[in-house]
Amino acid sequence: MQNWILKTTLLVSMLYCGSSAVVGQVILHTDDQASSGSNTAHNTVRDSNGNLFVLSLERTPNGEMPLIVQRSTDGGSTWTTLPQNLNDSDSGLIDPDPASHCSMAIDDQGILHVLWGRYTYPSYFRQFYRRYDPVTGFRSDIVEISTVTGAPLNSRTSAMDILIDGDNTVWIAGHHPSSWVDHLLRSDQPYAADDAFTDQGSISPANSAQNTRLAVDTGGRIHCTFYRNTGEGQYEHRIYDPETGAWQLDTFVLGNTDGTNDYFGWVSADSLGSIHCAYVVDAVTSSPLWSFRYRSWDEFNGWSDETILFEATTAQYTNISSYKIFNLGCDESTGTVYAVYRDLSAGGELVLAEKSTTSPDFNISQQLQPPNLGENTYTFPTLRGTLYPAFNNTSHGIDLTYQWREFPGIPPYSLVYHDASVGSVIRFVRGDTNQDGSYNIADMVFGLNALFLPGGVTPQCIESCDLNDDGGFNIADMVFGLASLFVPGSPPPAAPYPGCGPDPLGGTLDCPASSPACP
Repeated sequence: MQNWILKTTLLVSMLYCGSSAVVGQVILHTDDQASSGSNTAHNTVRDSNGNLFVLSLERTPNGEMPLIVQRSTDGGSTWTTLPQNLNDSDSGLIDPDPASHCSMAIDDQGILHVLWGRYTYPSYFRQFYRRYDPVTGFRSDIVEISTVTGAPLNSRTSAMDILIDGDNTVWIAGHHPSSWVDHLLRSDQPYAADDAFTDQGSISPANSAQNTRLAVDTGGRIHCTFYRNTGEGQYEHRIYDPETGAWQLDTFVLGNTDGTNDYFGWVSADSLGSIHCAYVVDAVTSSPLWSFRYRSWDEFNGWSDETILFEATTAQYTNISSYKIFNLGCDESTGTVYAVYRDLSAGGELVLAEKSTTSPDFNISQQLQPPNLGENTYTFPTLRGTLYPAFNNTSHGIDLTYQWREFPGIPPYSLVYHDASVGSVIRFVRGDTNQDGSYNIADMVFGLNALFLPGGVTPQCIESCDLNDDGGFNIADMVFGLASLFVPGSPPPAAPYPGCGPDPLGGTLDCPASSPACP
């Protein structure tokens, strides 16, 4: 027990004190599971009062695997585990073949719709669903989705997504009698009030559909992205229209058809009519390059050209990471896209990148965790946010979780919550000390006056004065700035420079508002 307490203390100390990048992070729980599973779709939601809820699996000291919900009423600063356990002995609470994956959605009445699976390869697969009211503690009966669809134990699946549309209909990527062929299920009543679901058919027009992700657009159509194990192994998109009951005849290949196994991706919808998708191309372990890419879709233009999010060579990913290190969300009101990923192309740091509707590329806006090349150190990231209900929009805050592994393959692990809104709001240009929108000798004069002239000027954003980005504002910054301006070959100020942006390292120097020069 003393060793466990010491280890937990060290984990907390590292997260809170080890780097200026970890502001807004909280360990939710630490144990031998500490995750929502490697294939979770959404594990975090927000209710109409701003309360946050995280769904996950916890391995207890007595060997059980309860499906738990944790709640925060203060924006993610503190968390409480709710007393109601959501699974039972038949649905994965105990060994053998315990619960291994879970996902969650919220309806406009604040009811949580929970999906989970007992997925043990090669021959034990069962999928379950229930409703849960976190205010009253009400729990509906557990529905075994596998029984609804007639899927036997040995029918293999990775299906683990659940979605609420604008009419509060519940949609599930469901387990099916054929292995690796996800089906789309629809609740018979709004809010799944009678706990009954009807199969709408195979998500793929033929062959497999695995790792399915769901999103609903402003027209109520259900967008499915999935891995299809045909040809070279492709990541595809297909639409289901609930109004007509018709599936799109053809799929669209998001990645490529000449590589190897585009296994995995994410999909998100905004209120402007766009669908956003990130996916990994050529993710087989023998591939010379993992390419993580992005496309957007709208009804009039179809799918956009690909944008590279980041790439990793064999040397950059081997014995360091799986491909399940990225996730995607969007600001529903503006169309700005957020991607969280472990940047294997650099030093293995966990970062948040953003792309506006007018920007051709993603720009890293925050370093969430420092560089680390340990195996699976940061893995299974999730981003909160769905188009419906509106109070769960990503525009209310960038809430994410990920699993942190201090020692490769050696539990306990930690499930971490991060409020990424903390570091993504204030925008400035580093070096623009007087905030006039330019970087020149006037900024050095301003900085020197602020440092040495009694009663002189006061910087509105001290972070912009930290030219060398060492966490302080002093004469060294002015020396650095003069050199960058007048000594050939000297480095420029650190990011954000030369354009506007938040501090990618989440600096703690005072900067109460964005620079007037930043839109």
